Amino acid sequence: MINKSLDNIAIVFNGLYMGGAEKFGISLANKFVENGHATSIIFFKKMDSPLLEQINSNINIIYINRTSKYNFILHHQFNNALQSNQINKVIIIGLLPLFLSRVFAFTKKSNIQYFLSLHSTIPASFKIFIENFIFLRFVKKTDKVLFICKNQQQFYYTKYKFKPVLNDVIYNGVDINYFKPGVKSPAIDIKAKLQLKPTDKVIVLVATIRKEKGHTYAIEALKYLHTHFPNKQHTHLIFIGGGNSEYLQELQQLVNNNQLQHFVHFEGNQKDVRDYYSIADIFTLTSFSVETFSIAALEAMSFGIPLSLTNIGGAAEMVIENKNGLLSIAKNSTSIATTWANLLDANLNKQAIRDIAVANFSLPTMFTKYQATIFNPNLLS
Repeated sequence: MINKSLDNIAIVFNGLYMGGAEKFGISLANKFVENGHATSIIFFKKMDSPLLEQINSNINIIYINRTSKYNFILHHQFNNALQSNQINKVIIIGLLPLFLSRVFAFTKKSNIQYFLSLHSTIPASFKIFIENFIFLRFVKKTDKVLFICKNQQQFYYTKYKFKPVLNDVIYNGVDINYFKPGVKSPAIDIKAKLQLKPTDKVIVLVATIRKEKGHTYAIEALKYLHTHFPNKQHTHLIFIGGGNSEYLQELQQLVNNNQLQHFVHFEGNQKDVRDYYSIADIFTLTSFSVETFSIAALEAMSFGIPLSLTNIGGAAEMVIENKNGLLSIAKNSTSIATTWANLLDANLNKQAIRDIAVANFSLPTMFTKYQATIFNPNLLS
């Protein structure tokens, strides 16, 4: 039930892509509604997405019909959305929405508190670095910037020369009761579906099909694993996620070139990844930019799966080496493969891995911290 005496919140996205930042924003919006806040989600780009099904039906969804990246003539729609819904808290997910919000927000209202939630670290290109550098100049002293790991905070301080007056670090969280072995029944037999033997080892990578996610290094790492670790020749790699079709074709060709057709599986977007987690011996990410504090990695940790992450973003703040996983060198297939081999031999305790997620990266822990910072009466206005 909405409590009219509470703050009215808007969460602003560019579009609803299948990414961790979008999942984060939806979980935050849903929690605000559960706590009685009138909550709206504003999209600057309308798109179909399986994530729409995860949005609480009591959330007001608003589309600003932007036809190009820098379409500046729609300020009245944005202002009307804020004013008609009596918004006084705006949480912006990412830098392009920040820039557009600043361009569009020609409102005279002075009681709106803005929060910027940042979900990327190393930019994918120099062009994006320059864009980000410019966008960050639109942050006001009264805005509060929310980093999602300490390494990201330091990166922005040093690389972008950006040290906001109001800022905090709040780690992402996941639903530890949903991502828990044995809670989903009946499970699909993924090994049978993919024609894997019961004794085959499985490495799962959950990420959008984009170059900066490093899928090519994962494929090359699997080839190295098979070649240099003879007892690991029956290890399979499962890619979960959709994305760029041309890049996907490149990846499939790379698989063919390395004669890995029977060992690399492209499974596309999945509404529920738990069946894949149930057969995973390792969860891996091979990203070399953008990645900051992966929601998917936290989900896998909550499931008790050892993590093999490239050491970028907040990976070192998530992984306790030899307890819940290992770190590898980005863009280094040999390092990635060696990490996989070590984890396959390590036999780490799954319950101990899950306990780390429960203690540090649960949704209630994350929500408590966001609640404290967003509804802090001492924030500048």
